Amino acid sequence: MQTSTCPHCGAPLPAGASFCSFCGATVGSSTGAPLASAPNAPPPFPAPPPTPYAPASPPPRRSRARLVVVVILVVIVLFVAILAAAYFLFPAPPIQVSAIYVYAPDNVCGLGLPQNAIYYYGYNGSTGAAQTLEFEMPNYNATACTIVGAATNSSGFSLSNVQVPLTIPGDGNSTMNITITSPTSSYSGSMNLVLS
Repeated sequence: MQTSTCPHCGAPLPAGASFCSFCGATVGSSTGAPLASAPNAPPPFPAPPPTPYAPASPPPRRSRARLVVVVILVVIVLFVAILAAAYFLFPAPPIQVSAIYVYAPDNVCGLGLPQNAIYYYGYNGSTGAAQTLEFEMPNYNATACTIVGAATNSSGFSLSNVQVPLTIPGDGNSTMNITITSPTSSYSGSMNLVLS
């Protein structure tokens, strides 16, 4: 028996074989004539099915609570920034007088007020600056008399332009203008004005 070899894989073929029993390739006709065969290529894979269209998902939306928190934080930051700018651009005056108490320790003119206090007047100013104040002195149980001087016993303040002698009429009111010069250093508190 004449045998041949498979032209594709080299396996021995029996005479008259049409297919290689080893690789399965066609090697000839039933009469034994060799047949042309296609290259031993693997069968093509089927193409994958097309991907169905899906719209892009929208970006996640911020919750209302988160947005409110962000807005509140922004408002707080702006408020603090405005306060800081106001502090540096418009600093508080270094002289802060909550009240000016006017006393007459020797009961000048028989004023007879509680603790001899006549009037109080608060103001803010700058160090070393002068400010003219007007004091109203109502006539409480006073007879006509004259105030001959005024002084301050608060450290650093000085008085000038005091209208003395100042006569308080027995049947009306009077006023007293005094220029007060603040101390050169900062001050916070009250000031006492003493009449004599």
